[in-house]
Amino acid sequence: MRESASKTQILIVYYSRFGVVKLLAEQIAAGANQVRDVEAALLEVEDRPVDEVRRGESRNGMARRRAVVINRLAAADALIVGAPSYFGSMASPVKRLFEDCATAELPPTTDRSRPWRHYLFRNKVGAAFTVSGTPHGGNEQTLHSILTMMMHLGMILVTPGQREPILEHEAAPYGATAISGAEGDSFPTESERVEARALGKQVAEVTIWVRRGRTEWEREREDRAWATAEHDISSDPSA
Repeated sequence: MRESASKTQILIVYYSRFGVVKLLAEQIAAGANQVRDVEAALLEVEDRPVDEVRRGESRNGMARRRAVVINRLAAADALIVGAPSYFGSMASPVKRLFEDCATAELPPTTDRSRPWRHYLFRNKVGAAFTVSGTPHGGNEQTLHSILTMMMHLGMILVTPGQREPILEHEAAPYGATAISGAEGDSFPTESERVEARALGKQVAEVTIWVRRGRTEWEREREDRAWATAEHDISSDPSA
């Protein structure tokens, strides 16, 4: 089945306790939306598990709400995931969301304690961003934790790499970052906003390359299949 000419969907998934991660997510979305035929959207991660019944909500209501989240994740061509840096790793609500959504079938077909057996996110483009309270608050380790999760899920990673001038540029080569200050109330600097927009644009462009490459590959595979079938028919003496 060939891919449609619909817009490339970039989903920025983030958890933001004090609002700084959200500001960075909005900059990333702005950068992605600079690219033609791209539609970037935000998905905020809640503190509570996605499959926990809320006040006044039925089990069926919870299942429908969870299905919306899972469908948004599944439909996206790329996921850019952001979380504050807590103890040198992504905040737990983000990891829990992916653990839950990766094993959310009803009923589960495999052990739900083993999310790496599921392939919901395989071959999606992925990237990471984070915010820490201080310059040495674990930014790079947190980016690594997000990227490592994506590798376990079989995703195609996009990172900024070293920016020019190499060895002098302050941006992290693994993803977009910002420093929120000890109270979590410092807004991203202009340099941090620029890098966030650049990451969004880079992910959008790479995702388009992946989509178009896959479409062309599928088209060539279909053409070869048709050619093989026609050859078999023409060479069959009983045809």
